[in-house]
Amino acid sequence: MQVQAPGPEESAALAKLLQLPQGRHYGASADSGCWVMVGRRLADVATWSIVPPHASMSLAWGDGGCEVEFAGGAFEVRRGQCMWIDAGFAHRGENLLGSDFLTVFIPAHRVSLARIDLARIGAASANAPEHLASLLIGLAAHLLDGGSTRLEEAPVLDAVLDHVGTMFGPNRPTLAGYTPVLRAAAMLRQSEGHAITIASISEAVGLRPTELSRQFKAYHRITPEAYRKQVRLAHATRALANGSSVLHAAHEAGFADTAHLSRTFRDQYGLAPSRWAKRFMRTQTSADKARPGGR
Repeated sequence: MQVQAPGPEESAALAKLLQLPQGRHYGASADSGCWVMVGRRLADVATWSIVPPHASMSLAWGDGGCEVEFAGGAFEVRRGQCMWIDAGFAHRGENLLGSDFLTVFIPAHRVSLARIDLARIGAASANAPEHLASLLIGLAAHLLDGGSTRLEEAPVLDAVLDHVGTMFGPNRPTLAGYTPVLRAAAMLRQSEGHAITIASISEAVGLRPTELSRQFKAYHRITPEAYRKQVRLAHATRALANGSSVLHAAHEAGFADTAHLSRTFRDQYGLAPSRWAKRFMRTQTSADKARPGGR
């Protein structure tokens, strides 16, 4: 992710972070227990050694980064990379001078509600795809306002947690036995915006549909159909958060039409996608108006 050249919708949320004075800044949800810490051009080196009560997702959205150590491993997080740490996972860390980063803290009960099962990961880092970075930046800006609620956060948190569940490899001793399931999940993720049937996936991975469904549910705790729905909802959420219309989001995510997306979104989150997008974009709009020359 290059913060110098953000997309047109991402730029407003990113502008909010860029306008922050030097130091650490905090914000919290009004009712979900989620909170955020945003570092801007840090002038000090902070070290920590903790067993965190919450899970967390961090993004080095600008310069600098951090170094993390834990039993059995260590890694660095640099510009454009993200890091996941499980609740209760003991680790030590140290930020670099001049760092720009954000960390969203997610209560364990919220992680347990993830639609795609999150097996214990421990600590892991990876390059952050553009859409994930955009979601995290938007969520951080939203939480900094202090008026964020679980209704507004739920679609974004689901999209982020779904990505965690598929980006980082779970620590499961029986991983090799689930190769067809992993292939099926990869095909579903790669099919965003395109029609694909469970039958065709079953044939491709060499399992009967009933056997694929059984193994898939044993591994991911949900059926292939439910997994596909989550992939599509996450895709639609990213599109809506970046300013797309409901029609465009539905088309991009592979829903049959806007009614299909609206019904699925409302069933899961309790409000229409158009209403959610309007509420979530309030932060970006207010940040845009706050910029020099903003209207």
